[in-house]
Amino acid sequence: MRKAAAVVSCLLLAACAGAPQVYEVKEVYLCAADECGPAGRRYSTAQVLQALYRFFKANEGKDFKVCESDISTRHCASEGLGYFVMGGPIPGIGSQASGSLSDVKLDAANQAVRGTMTSALRFIGTPLVCASHPSTISVRTADEITITDEPYYCNWMGIGNMTATFSFAVESIDLDKGRIGGYWAHAVAGNAGGRGSGYGLIEFPERMPAGENWLGK
Repeated sequence: MRKAAAVVSCLLLAACAGAPQVYEVKEVYLCAADECGPAGRRYSTAQVLQALYRFFKANEGKDFKVCESDISTRHCASEGLGYFVMGGPIPGIGSQASGSLSDVKLDAANQAVRGTMTSALRFIGTPLVCASHPSTISVRTADEITITDEPYYCNWMGIGNMTATFSFAVESIDLDKGRIGGYWAHAVAGNAGGRGSGYGLIEFPERMPAGENWLGK
């Protein structure tokens, strides 16, 4: 019964937060080698996929930061992404401010970059213990790019068991500054429940070196 309940919770959670907000993105704004513009008008799907693979490979195993932002500025307006969570009888803010992607591999046949994600989540300021989990960066076209984590287990202070999901519809890529912007959706279900969404940035420590162009131009 417990396993069945966990599966049901996972499916319900995926329905809530697993569908990236692709409808919000009309075109991906891409900057590389000091040139910016709509990705689909300038580059092929294969070029963007290869550039993202090189970008994530350069940042393999290194901590990235996430923050709230808005599409007009594409600058961080907070530390982490936060939303209301009901932790059993305890109300509070659940958040994620960082993470890392390891085991980065190119899946050219499926137009994707795959890796193992480690997410640093908190509830009312206390870190959760979360399992590492598969994550996929899908490049369906140069203007339709999503980041999707498979549902993963987290525990809060030994008593709160929950499943979490995260998805991100990419709206902008800046290889020169090491930033990816887009519409995020995050949720937890189990002993704690809540979900949130908005526009945010993922900031990486490594960027495309000056004088290089990972888009092959």
